[in-house]
Formats: sequence, C-alpha cells, structure tokens
Amino acid sequence: MVLGYDMKKRTFAEISNSIIEKDKYQSLKNDSHHGLTRYIHSLRVAKGTYFVTKLLRLDYISATRGALLHDYFNECEYLNKKGLEKPKIHPFLALNNANFEYKLNLLEKNIIISHMYPIGLIKPNYLESWIVSIVDKVVAIYEYCNNKFKDKLALWIIFLINMLSVKL
Repeated sequence: MVLGYDMKKRTFAEISNSIIEKDKYQSLKNDSHHGLTRYIHSLRVAKGTYFVTKLLRLDYISATRGALLHDYFNECEYLNKKGLEKPKIHPFLALNNANFEYKLNLLEKNIIISHMYPIGLIKPNYLESWIVSIVDKVVAIYEYCNNKFKDKLALWIIFLINMLSVKL
C-alpha cells in the first residue's frame, strides 16, 4: 500500500470515474481553458500522468487523482484576478474545492498545490508532483499552440513542403 491506496492494477477509468462523475467536476465542461475546456484539459493531464507514473512504477493512483483535480475550480471563482495572480491563486482554489469533496492524501494535496511551480512558488515534494507539473505544462503548451496557431502552422507546413519540393 502506497499513501493509503491498494496498488493492485487499476485502469484509468477505475481511478477517474468516482471523481469525474460528480456534478461539480462535470461543470468544468463550461469553463474555457487553453481554447478547450478545463474538463478536457484536466483529463489530458490526468491521462498523461497515468501513463508516465505507471510506466515508472510510481504511485499512479494518487498521481492520476491529483492530476484530475489540479484545476478543480470554476472560472467565476477568480474572475477579478489579473495577470500572474491567476496562476498563483488557482492551486489554492483547486485544493480547497478538492479537499471539500474528496478524501485526499498528502501526495494528492501536494500535486494540486504545487502544479504551477515555479510561478506558483510552492515546490513539488514528490516525483509524482513533478511529473504532474511537467505534464500539465506540456499539455497546456500543446493546447495553446494547437488553438492559436493551428491554421498558421498548417500554412507554414504547406509552404515548407512546397519550397522543399521546388528544390528537389
């Protein structure tokens, strides 16, 4: 047993369903985030975390749960915040909301509160926390670039292919 969970093999669905079926979690589908929704973003981070932590034989159950809950807040909870206040405050909102609705262990709490490091200033204490923080940033960059630049990127790729084919 690691941090309170029986580490028998569990699928992503077995770990995530008890969290994502709740109405408040479903409400994340209404919040825009990186050009998608906070719900889709959180699922992507959780699936990436599940894969990496399971591959590395870490506590993938706690890591997946923490990743699912890392952005567990609604946009209306911090609309009046500006600039760098948002990335600094939202881990506290997410932890407060998650702690209210779910029984969290220390690893899950650390994942949620530290996922914005170094902007958020709270340093991850566990390898799983570092992984969630990194996966979150990779997913966010992918989502942002895919949303903002996908048409421009496609045009550049077509342009480059055309330029290369002219030289061949």
